[in-house]
Amino acid sequence: MKIGAALGFNLIDYPGKIAAVAFAPGCNYSCPHCHAKPILGAAAPINEKDFFNYLTTVRDWVSGVVICGGEPTLQPDLLTFIRRLREANLAVKLDTNGSNPAVLARLLAEELVDYVAMDIKGPRHLWPNLTANPGAENAMLESMQLVTRFPTYEFRTTVAPVLRGGEDITFLTVPEMSAAAKMLVEVTGGNTHKYYVQKFVPRKDGLVDARLESFPETPVQLLQDIHAEVLKYIPNTQLRG
Repeated sequence: MKIGAALGFNLIDYPGKIAAVAFAPGCNYSCPHCHAKPILGAAAPINEKDFFNYLTTVRDWVSGVVICGGEPTLQPDLLTFIRRLREANLAVKLDTNGSNPAVLARLLAEELVDYVAMDIKGPRHLWPNLTANPGAENAMLESMQLVTRFPTYEFRTTVAPVLRGGEDITFLTVPEMSAAAKMLVEVTGGNTHKYYVQKFVPRKDGLVDARLESFPETPVQLLQDIHAEVLKYIPNTQLRG
């Protein structure tokens, strides 16, 4: 599998586990607020063999691997890569934008992934603005349903600035996040999901849309107001920094 970047083990990316992180290059979205601009190309500077060699050296501490990106489900060798991780008795967490339900279905059928985290970009009517991919709606809806069948899963939304046309750029609003939460409940048929609402953090020379590099972080009060409203629909909603 192509690996565009890797992180040493940490306690943050895989809740409850010490995990290493592999970033798959390439993505079929171009979310303006995305931090992954440096790895969105096809380059793969990390050799897969070197990554597995690293895992061998830290095996006494590391119990899992997070595969994120970019969008990992675009990698043709993803399943083979995960099978090797499973052979090494490592737990696997997959971060996805939900655009490839066929791959999620295969991962589910083979019981290859322990934890899936899927991004809910916002309310459906804003997905084209938030992803720059207006044709992915049906795939994302199907993936929401599939994700709930994995052993552990979460949904998450970054309260990001939205390009609303011209120079109009404003954060997702409380009503828009409420609509996103209601949609998630309607599509999945349940409200017991673990759902994270997280802040947008600007980054110099790293965002897909450079205009957002000078945008402020999501205001704390906005996050709190959104949290209070979304809790009405999904009781296990948490704020994540």
